[in-house]
Amino acid sequence: LITLAMQKKLRILCARELQRSIKDSVHKLLSDRITARSLDKEFVVTDTSIRCKNGSEFFFAGLRHNVTEIKSFEGIDICWIEEAQRVSQDSWDVLLPTIRNDGSEIWISFNPGSPNDPTWTIFVANPRPGSVVVKVTYRDHPFFTSVLEGERLAGLANEPDKYAWIWEGEPRVMHDAQIFNGRWRVERFDIPSGVHFYQGADWG
Repeated sequence: LITLAMQKKLRILCARELQRSIKDSVHKLLSDRITARSLDKEFVVTDTSIRCKNGSEFFFAGLRHNVTEIKSFEGIDICWIEEAQRVSQDSWDVLLPTIRNDGSEIWISFNPGSPNDPTWTIFVANPRPGSVVVKVTYRDHPFFTSVLEGERLAGLANEPDKYAWIWEGEPRVMHDAQIFNGRWRVERFDIPSGVHFYQGADWG
């Protein structure tokens, strides 16, 4: 985004589901990257905004409690949604029609949650025409440390249900609250004569 903002004048909205203050946004991440790349002369960074000398602007907003504000963001060229697994269906219903500039793009980054989350169902399970979906795992981490490798192997050995979610970028299907999680199996068996089956449930 920083590179693109330098190449031509862009209006870039950086959003997430909840943003109580600018500290909750990616403002610091972007400003840190500007400094790391020695681009401070190209950008004006204030406590609440980032502007490029060519006129490009970065805006920061939360989605859930700012419906009116989001609808007012006309002329956005790129919208980046961080931690998009938390974005509700209501927020997507407001945002998607708002980003309507010709050639505009929505960038979404997230760690998958439930396979029923709106972000997963809308953009991964049923990607729209023109979408680019990229799955990133630990294999793509250029600075993956031996400590992280130890954690990964421990997870693979001890928590196979969580492993696919934490390390392979898959949605989390099983839940910790399931008492018999990983402690049951399905097998064929012979039914003795005279047996009567009863069914029940313990909702505790």
